This record gives sequence, structure tokens and C-alpha cells, in this order.
Amino acid sequence: MGRTPRVSREEVLAAARETFVERGFEGATLAGIGAKLSVSPAALLRHAPTKRDLFLACMGSGEPDMAPLAFLEELDGSEDPRPILRRVSETMVPFLEARIRQIVARWVYFKTIPGIGPVPLPFDPKARPTPPQRNLRFLEDYMRRAARRGRLSVANPRAAAFAFFATVHSFVFLQHVVEALEKPMPLDEYLDTVLDVWTRGAFAPASRRRKR
Repeated sequence: MGRTPRVSREEVLAAARETFVERGFEGATLAGIGAKLSVSPAALLRHAPTKRDLFLACMGSGEPDMAPLAFLEELDGSEDPRPILRRVSETMVPFLEARIRQIVARWVYFKTIPGIGPVPLPFDPKARPTPPQRNLRFLEDYMRRAARRGRLSVANPRAAAFAFFATVHSFVFLQHVVEALEKPMPLDEYLDTVLDVWTRGAFAPASRRRKR
């Protein structure tokens, strides 16, 4: 009889996380998770005594790279902000999309199972600054430098960074959580409009408005 293949805890958690996201807590089975790794359900129980414990371990654990906007630290603010803000969006949207189903799966589970406690985030909320706070700070600091260089006209860099940050998050939330559009909007099309508003503004000058 052959020996059971050895798998690491990281491999087990990754396979479990993928299965729970795909099938939900009730639909996922230890046999299904083990099949992804070619191991028996008993082999998984060496890493967590029950399916519930395995769920808590894999869905509450964070990803190593939680600062996708750290590249902004390398900019001095003299660059054209339009491609920079586009890169911010094109970096953040896949980052958020990769985690949104995981977050929703955790939310659904913890809302239906009493006595578990608060929903675990993919980071330690007690460790400050949190990853969202760090990424927002990267964007705020960049906007402050760009404003000083005359490349951005924003009176409040923190509020401006928060507004742009919210715009990116809203795109992911409205597309993947509430499905506000019958047909998904391509990211490029969305960014073209967002950056056009940031570049030229959405309000027409008073001289161009039609007189009543």
C-alpha cells in the first residue's frame, strides 16, 4: 500500500479556500477538498479537526501582499496623473475581485451560523495601520505630492484620495456583489469616464449652459 502524499498546511488552506468559495460552506466537503490535493479527508484533519475549523483557518487567513499601491511611493508627483490613476484602478480592481467572493462567502457563513463572532477580515483589524489604511495613505501621499507639483488641483488630498478609492471599490461592489448592471461594464470604459471627469470635470461652464 502506497503512502499518503504529504501536503503542507499552506496547500491545504489554499485548496480549502478555493472549494469553500466555489461551493459555499454547506456544499464543500472534506472529500472534495482532499481531491484537489490527491489526499484523503483524514489527511486534512491533521491540519484542522473539523470542517468548521478548516473554514475558519482558511477564510480568516490573509494574503501576503496586501499593499498593491506601494508603487506610488516611488513617484515624486511630477508625473502625468492620468496614467497614474489609471494604474491605481487597474491594480486595485483585480486585487479586490480576487477577494470579493472570498469575503462574501465568509459573510454568508458567519451571518447564518450563530455564536461564531465577527466576520474575520483578510487582515488583522487590530494591527494599525490596516492594509486599507496603508493603501489609502499611499494614494493620499501621492496626491499631496502631485498637488504641490501643480499636476493635481485638489484642496484636500485626503478627501480626494478617499473619493477616488471609493470610486474603485464601488466599481467592484456594484459589478460583483449587487450586480447593478444587466450587462457588466468593461473596466476600460469605466476608467475612461472616471478619468475624463477627473480631468475636465462633469459640470459645464456657466457660459456654455443654455439660457432659459
